[in-house]
Amino acid sequence: MLIHHDHTKPVAALAFSPDGAALASAGRDGAVWVRSEAGAELLVEPHPKAPEVFGLTFLADGGLAVGHAHGWHLYRRTDGSWRAFGPPAPAGVNGVAAAGPHWLAVGTGDRDKPTPGAFELWDVAAEKRIGPAFREPNGVRAVAAAPNAGVVAWATGHMKATAWDVRKRDPVHFPLKHTASAVALSPSGSTLAVTADWLVALFDVPKRQPRGTLKGHKGRVTSLAFSPDGATLVTGSWDQTVRLWDAATGADRMALTWPVGKVTALAFAPDGLRAAAGGDGGAVVVWDVD
Repeated sequence: MLIHHDHTKPVAALAFSPDGAALASAGRDGAVWVRSEAGAELLVEPHPKAPEVFGLTFLADGGLAVGHAHGWHLYRRTDGSWRAFGPPAPAGVNGVAAAGPHWLAVGTGDRDKPTPGAFELWDVAAEKRIGPAFREPNGVRAVAAAPNAGVVAWATGHMKATAWDVRKRDPVHFPLKHTASAVALSPSGSTLAVTADWLVALFDVPKRQPRGTLKGHKGRVTSLAFSPDGATLVTGSWDQTVRLWDAATGADRMALTWPVGKVTALAFAPDGLRAAAGGDGGAVVVWDVD
């Protein structure tokens, strides 16, 4: 187990690089760090006017997309250092997800209150939006993607989650009982997991119907992620625990308590052997998943 104390405010997003060698973290302090065996690099420095960062995702080529309260940027390692490229969005971004080798799913809106926003799909190589923009009157709070399956998903600011197979015309809408702060897609794109206050709601995307709920947390569930093989779902909560679930049966496999306070962000490494959790105090823990 490794613990890093890089942020001064809650950790809002975590992402492993495609090769698993680096872990990026972002927080409400506006800072973005990338840690590897070579050390820690500060991509975006925190300062009093720095926009809060809410989304991180690595692309297949190693580029890092950062979504923040003023838009989004793509960072690439050039001449030994990270530099920002790409067009920023004109609105605040609450989530980003790699949806293909050059595709980026982006959700815009206000993080904490219902304001207009949209779900968008971008071709970062061509630096242009592709396909339709799905306008959401209450904004998009979180996004997810299963790039190998061609499925993306998002949760809105008013009790709705949507899954969309980009090869088809119509997305699938799922009404929710709570506004979701996080969503995750299984690698096959067949299961959508959505935070639902103290619970996690599961939906069968191909069948367009609910699959059930996961119960066990004693506080608000804030974050979730599927393992790369789709067999495990990890969830984090304000009850200061991380839980691992059998994704097929919904069985509660394990509850972990790490010294990071309320859990606010999660990520699985590409090899499925490690996971990371961030907390409201700014700490990040990385552990081996047995």
